[in-house]
Amino acid sequence: MENVQKLHEQVLYSQVRVKAGQGGGSGTIIYSNKFDSHYSTYVLTCHHVIDSAITVKKEWDSRLGRDRKKEYRQLVTVDFFDYQNSPHGSVPVTYSTPAEIVAYDTPHDMAILKLRTVEPAKYTANLYPKGEHKDINIGTKTIAVGSALLHDPIITEGIITHQGDEIDYKIYWMSSAQIIFGNSGGAMFAERDGNYYFIGVPSRVDVVGWGSAVTHLGYFSPIPRVYEFFNEQLFHFLVPDSKHTESDCLKEQESREEREERRLYLEGVENE
Repeated sequence: MENVQKLHEQVLYSQVRVKAGQGGGSGTIIYSNKFDSHYSTYVLTCHHVIDSAITVKKEWDSRLGRDRKKEYRQLVTVDFFDYQNSPHGSVPVTYSTPAEIVAYDTPHDMAILKLRTVEPAKYTANLYPKGEHKDINIGTKTIAVGSALLHDPIITEGIITHQGDEIDYKIYWMSSAQIIFGNSGGAMFAERDGNYYFIGVPSRVDVVGWGSAVTHLGYFSPIPRVYEFFNEQLFHFLVPDSKHTESDCLKEQESREEREERRLYLEGVENE
């Protein structure tokens, strides 16, 4: 019973459903800590889950005196599931909140959402310790969870079946834990010292024929690439035991944006 409770609290309860435009997928609550007078809560998902909420337009910039590309990001919707507020075995109670797309990377197929909430999330996923992924091998037991076909989160079990596939120049791991469309952006977990740890983001599934999914051939972005993505996006504070604070990282992000604006301005002056 204790193991089932841990499975619920550390795996199932950390999952959310993400909806953007006409599409959607899954997400994992990875961080919820105090920042100033409120709590900041962040969700990790796939870029292709929220891609329809991002629009790039070519517009005239009077300051630069030329056209430039400008990006617009719509809010997405994150659905929470309250299992403890519904009878056992029943469909969980759901409630929704808007979320901002604060970072994304197309090649990594990952995105970070910041919830427009001020209270802490009750459950967050434990991220596998940085630098210790060599403990995860072919044959390691895995648990996949996500909103398959936008259902409320579903858990499946399997093992790591492959760790060396390169797709679009990125390394993916494979698990036999069944996933299907809608699981994208959810989570893959492995057990360690009696607890469940997040080891990656389900992103792809093999298909045959006219697009029939082979559900036991599911690819996920492994935890080393998740940490690489955090660092590239200057979200170092999301890494467990990081010495960086959210405030430090936000200042670093603002500084990078200012440098980029300055570069574009100088580039425009030189081209006059």
